Amino acid sequence: MKTPVKYFVSVAVILTVGCLSSSVNQHRDVAFWHAQHSPKSILLNYYGFIADFNAQLNNLPDPHLYQLALNQVVDAQFAWALRLLNNEEADAAMPFWRASVDQQGIEQRRQLSASLFRFERWEDLEYLNEQQLLPAGDVAEHLKLHRSASPRRIEQGFANDEGFLLDFSQLQAMPQCQYNVLMMTDHRLGLRQLNALSQRYRQHPQPRAASFCFSKPIYLGNTIDCQQQPDAAARCNWHPFIADKTWPAGFDFIVMMTATGFGNVQGGIMHLNSTSHYGLFLHELMHFNGFEDEYVLPAAKQAWLCDQRGLVAPNLFIANGVAPPKGWTLSASCQRGSKAYKPSADWSIMQYQILPLSEQYQQLWLQKINEPHYQPVRFADYFQQMEPAMDFITKMTNKNIAE
Repeated sequence: MKTPVKYFVSVAVILTVGCLSSSVNQHRDVAFWHAQHSPKSILLNYYGFIADFNAQLNNLPDPHLYQLALNQVVDAQFAWALRLLNNEEADAAMPFWRASVDQQGIEQRRQLSASLFRFERWEDLEYLNEQQLLPAGDVAEHLKLHRSASPRRIEQGFANDEGFLLDFSQLQAMPQCQYNVLMMTDHRLGLRQLNALSQRYRQHPQPRAASFCFSKPIYLGNTIDCQQQPDAAARCNWHPFIADKTWPAGFDFIVMMTATGFGNVQGGIMHLNSTSHYGLFLHELMHFNGFEDEYVLPAAKQAWLCDQRGLVAPNLFIANGVAPPKGWTLSASCQRGSKAYKPSADWSIMQYQILPLSEQYQQLWLQKINEPHYQPVRFADYFQQMEPAMDFITKMTNKNIAE
């Protein structure tokens, strides 16, 4: 039983504690109000209520948060960096997050890396990776692709989600298609562009439906050596792949997307760079079926092609002592040797890739692939020519080499 004295002491303690708690809350509220209305007082108020202010950093006005960041308040530096990134000021954000990121948790670093990835700040992401501060996940995988890392270093689940392949093991040709095409690339942008090209083709297949079917993009990374000269034809060294890879059966052509280089077709292999537009892709696709360029051909090609006679391509006739087909007109293809003729006086996609495929050239294309004994040069044929001693063709569908 409490005596009157003890009772009054207890009441006094409770009232005192309540008053203290109320007083602290009031002081904190006053500090917040004062900080909101007087940026110069932000530091004094911050250090009086650090935990409370840290919980409210994202709600502070720009001038107040900036003052804290300038005064090396670590969490404020990081919050200010994220705010700058959200305002698309990545350069201004860099010194603030670099000064504070090593003291942030994984979720904060994940938020930072996602913002940097959105602006393709690859050097900044590389910095985080070198400092072992880049969280595992999609951004880290995209960085590997950007560096053209080996396919073995890419997570299979990530590749599945992004819609590309890391090897040939799951590839199957589509028997309903006249030609099956392997889509390959050595870098990240190539994956996206290959998907875009094949998707657009499927919307309007040429020269008819089921003419060409394209595989999912296959990521090769640094396992293939491709030239990096933007003012030269795109090229890759396929020799190691001939010996080391077991190629899937039933595929006819390869589209290899490099980072740089001019588009071209050689031996059933199309090389494109990742800035190539759809018109160029369609132009090169027609080369698979023997169409020739209608602009001036390289001198080395003119030396042998322009001395031939008759129809040498669906769209090129060499008048070497014979009359061209009725309605055909002079072509710029041959500047030496005999005169060359093309089907129409109008410009075509084989002269300017930005032009659409005309109905006339679509029909010529269709006629070519419908020829009963027509066999285009396939990449397997080209590889066999490169490595005649290798029993490579047994891994592929056995097709004749086109002349």
